[in-house]
Amino acid sequence: MKICIVGAGSTYTPELIQGFITISKQVRIDKIIALDIPASEEKFHIVADFAQRMLHQAGASINLKTTMDAEQAFAGADFIIFQFRAGLMEGRIRDEKIPLEFGLIGQETTGIGGMACALRGLPMIESYVDLARRVSNNAWIINFTNPSGLLTEFMVNDLDYTKCIGLCNVPIEFVLEAAKHFNCERDEVFLKYYGLNHLSWVEKIVIRGKDRTEEMWDRFKLNMKNIPATDYEPDFLQKLRLLPNPYLRYFYMTDKMLESEYADRDGKGTRGQVILCIEDKLLQLYKNKQRHKIPEELNQRGGYMYSTVATELIRDLVLDSGKVHIINKRNEGAVSDLPDDYVLEMPVAIQQDVQKSLPLGPSHKATTGLIHTIKNFERLTIEGYQKRDENLIKQAMLIHPLGPTESRLEPLWSRLKEENRDYFVEFA
Repeated sequence: MKICIVGAGSTYTPELIQGFITISKQVRIDKIIALDIPASEEKFHIVADFAQRMLHQAGASINLKTTMDAEQAFAGADFIIFQFRAGLMEGRIRDEKIPLEFGLIGQETTGIGGMACALRGLPMIESYVDLARRVSNNAWIINFTNPSGLLTEFMVNDLDYTKCIGLCNVPIEFVLEAAKHFNCERDEVFLKYYGLNHLSWVEKIVIRGKDRTEEMWDRFKLNMKNIPATDYEPDFLQKLRLLPNPYLRYFYMTDKMLESEYADRDGKGTRGQVILCIEDKLLQLYKNKQRHKIPEELNQRGGYMYSTVATELIRDLVLDSGKVHIINKRNEGAVSDLPDDYVLEMPVAIQQDVQKSLPLGPSHKATTGLIHTIKNFERLTIEGYQKRDENLIKQAMLIHPLGPTESRLEPLWSRLKEENRDYFVEFA
């Protein structure tokens, strides 16, 4: 089996390599091709050298090669993992800072920052998918590139690349929290979990076949490294009767999250700026030729359990295991009152050829409207990109709950275009 990692210069990559070492005891991995671009060359080689030492220390018979030639990397690949960041970390920092200038949430996966991130990523995704069709071994594309849900929607529904699965580490954190609180194993937890990537909810928790939902409201407190740790009011979850994805704080607590983002920008820096400092430290640790193990400092980076999510999914696809994973794919009847072609984040039984959506029933009324709105935002953004029509992009901006008012629409869009001129397509 050949696996290609796109964006392999990421400081996350050693964790991914550790995951491959673990699953190589169950599935055969012959070759891993690490792909990145010249702009990341120094970082790429530091990470790749560390990954080689990890493989050697583990005694793994996996051949790791590096390249900056995408066609060479994709040729004959069985799995292609997207973990690249279009525009690099500097692009993320712009996504965080520019919306704040207009009084809006600045974040790389949601709101206007998420839209800018998507518009940088869509041309690269289109090119990579075309290449995968031409030279890979009918590869599965596993997408972590942000905004993961929108880009997976694009690949599955617009590019018609159906062997594509979008992933996030948030769902497994919910599963782990449930397993910890109810003192059980991961595979004894089932969540009625649905929505979009970074816009999802847990409506029901089933432990060993028994509904334990009523016990969950005061037990769960999920904070993510990549967003400010601002808590809801004590009785909020009791009132909502849902466990929201931590990224929903941007919608439910916009004022407090904005306050926190401004304080960070004017103090320690945005999350992207903080990560740049963390990455500098990690790369110094990776350079140590005596190091063969992942440093604890990687936990500061965010993305907890990222490698477990990706590598266990690949293992279960190869083994045709039927195990349940929470992934991004077409609804296909799982959430009965949402369109079948919506790419949703939800539990799915993993098989080699058909990913079987599990019936979840209807969505909660407190979720349905927001799901439709953000899905329409995604689709307007994609259509605007495909037609090179900036009016469609502006419509997407206006319907997003975290988007601008009419008076700020034009100056914000002009600013985004100027700052992303090397990445955005030319709009009519």
